[in-house]
Amino acid sequence: MAEQASLETFRQAFADFSQDTMSVYVPRPSVETGGEKWRILRKNVIDTVKDHGPKSDFITNRLEHFDLPDFRGNGIALFDDGKQQRMAHLNARPVACITTGEPPFILPLLADFQSRETRWVLHVTKDEPKLYLYSGGYVSDMSDRLDAPKYRSVEARRHVQDDVFFHSGSRGSVRDSDSKSVHHALGSDQSREREKTDDAFYHDTFNAVTEALPPQTSSLHIIGEEGTVGRFAQVASHGRFEITQHHCGGTDNVEDKIIAVFQGETAMDEQLPEGRNLPDLQSAAASGQLGTLYVPIEHAQLEEMHEQADEHLKLRTYDEADVETEENRTAVLALANGADIHWYAASDNDAVAELRADMRW
Repeated sequence: MAEQASLETFRQAFADFSQDTMSVYVPRPSVETGGEKWRILRKNVIDTVKDHGPKSDFITNRLEHFDLPDFRGNGIALFDDGKQQRMAHLNARPVACITTGEPPFILPLLADFQSRETRWVLHVTKDEPKLYLYSGGYVSDMSDRLDAPKYRSVEARRHVQDDVFFHSGSRGSVRDSDSKSVHHALGSDQSREREKTDDAFYHDTFNAVTEALPPQTSSLHIIGEEGTVGRFAQVASHGRFEITQHHCGGTDNVEDKIIAVFQGETAMDEQLPEGRNLPDLQSAAASGQLGTLYVPIEHAQLEEMHEQADEHLKLRTYDEADVETEENRTAVLALANGADIHWYAASDNDAVAELRADMRW
C-alpha cells in the first residue's frame, strides 16, 4: 500500500509537465578536491543548459546558486517546461545527462524514488556517528553532510555537575569551621543524569540525520553495538523513517560490515512476462493497456558508486531516437495512464535487459 501511495505521489508530481520539457541530471562529484570538480561541472552544465534551452531560467538559476554542501544526496534532477518546474535530490548518483523537447526524463528519479537496492545506513557510536550510502554493492561514506554531535560535547553542554550543589553542613556562623561539606542531588542520581545525556545525544544525532537525508528517503538502517542501536532506535521510532537495526560491534571495517548486511538481500523477482518490442509497448502504454511496466534497473541511468566513478564533467545528451528516450517516453505514458512500475534486475534473472509488461487486456 505504501509503495502504491508513493507511486501515486510521483505520478501527480509530473502530471502537468508538457511534452516539451528540459530534464537535467547532475551527479555530486565523488572526488571533491576542495570543490573544484563541482565548480567545473556546474559551469559546464549551465553552459549546456543555455545552449539547449535559453529560456530555462529555473534550471540555470538553481544551478548558479547551488554549492557542493547543498547536495543532500548523490545528485540532483531538474525539470522545466516553461510553466512547470521541479527540483529533486537523489539518493543514488545519476548519469550526468540532459534531454530537451521530450516528456520529463523520469527514469533515474523514479528508480531512486522507489529505492531499489539503495540504502542509507547510520553507524551509531558515541565516539562519532557516521552516515553511509549503500548502492549496487558499493558503500560510500557520506558523513561530510552529517552535522552530528560528539558525545563529549553533549555531555559538556548539559553540565551534569550543575544539577548538584554543595554547601557547608553548618547553618551557623563561619566560626563552625570544622563542619563538613555536604551536597544535595536535585531530583535525580548520577545514573539518571547519564540517561538524560544519552537521550540528548541520540535526539541531536537523529535530528542531524533527518536534516542530512533527501526528503524522499523513507527508511534508515542503523548499525552498531546492540544496546546503542536499540536505544537510538527508540528515539528514531518517532521520526519519518522506517528503522531497521543491525547489531555488530566495533568501529573497524564498518563498510565491509555494511556490505555483508545487504549481500543476498535482494530476492529473485517473480516470473517476468515475455518481452515485447518497444513500439508495441509504447502504443499499449498510450492506450492505457498496460497494467504493470517492468523496467530493468540496468536502464535506470544511475551510476554505481566506487572510487573509479567517472566524474562526468560533461552532460550526455539523449536524442529523440535514442533507446533511453524511447523507454522513458513509454514509462511516462504508462505512468500517466495508471500503470504500476516494477524495477527488476536482469542480471539476477538471466534475462535480456528490456521493458516488459503485464497487460490489462
